[in-house]
Amino acid sequence: MTTLKNLLHDSNNGLDYTLVNDYYLPNLTAAAPAERNPTGRWGRLHKRYLKEQHPVRYNQLVLSGELGNYLAKLDRQVEEQLALIIRQMQDGAVR
Repeated sequence: MTTLKNLLHDSNNGLDYTLVNDYYLPNLTAAAPAERNPTGRWGRLHKRYLKEQHPVRYNQLVLSGELGNYLAKLDRQVEEQLALIIRQMQDGAVR
């Protein structure tokens, strides 16, 4: 009877495997989220829009781990645009 190696590397797919009982399981890790940015009102609304109208794009963002950063960036952009519009409206009302 031969003993099995605890670790294997498959050069075809580049994965490493660990022996668990009688099975080789791939050494997989989930990528940690880069940073946790709070998502505001506009990000939540866009998330719902993506889920309902563009489910493929939504799933791509979720599976790649980019959804949180994408929504936070969008939320910041909308808040900046809203602040600019409010300033422009105030300047127009003063004149």
